[in-house]
Amino acid sequence: MWTIEEGTEKIRSKGLKITSQRVGILKILKGRKDHPSAEQVFREMKKDHPTISFATIYSTAQILEDTGLLQILTIDGHRVFFDPNPEPHAHYRCRKCGHVFDIPLPPGTLKKITEASGEMVESVQVYCYGTCSACISREREKDREPVGNSKN
Repeated sequence: MWTIEEGTEKIRSKGLKITSQRVGILKILKGRKDHPSAEQVFREMKKDHPTISFATIYSTAQILEDTGLLQILTIDGHRVFFDPNPEPHAHYRCRKCGHVFDIPLPPGTLKKITEASGEMVESVQVYCYGTCSACISREREKDREPVGNSKN
C-alpha cells in the first residue's frame, strides 16, 4: 500500500501541482478496501472542500491511475469505482446488493497471459459478477422464516 508522501511525489513527478484537493483525495483513498465510487469520494471531499468538482475527482483519479497508485473500475454501467490497491487482482460485484470486493488472482497470472498471448501484458482487469455469500446467506435465512403467523 502507498503513503500520502508517495502519492504526492507521484503527482509531482508528472509535473503537476500538489493542491489541497489532490492531497484530500489521496487521504480519502489511502488504504481503502471498500472501492468507493466517484460519487462517494465527491461527497466525502465536499465536507472539507466545498468547491470541489467531479472533474477534479476524475482528473486526480486518472493521474493516480497513470502513476500506478490506483485502479479505476468500470465494473457496473452506472458508476465508476476506485481501488487504491494497484497490485493485480480481480473484482467481484454482487448483482443483488452491489457490493464490490477483491478476489485474488493466482500468482504469475500476468506472466502466464503474457506467455500465452505473446504480448507484453502490464495490467489486467478481471470483473466477476454473481450473488455474494452474504446475499446467499440472507436468502437462505429468509427461506427458513415462517411465511405467516399461524396461531390456531
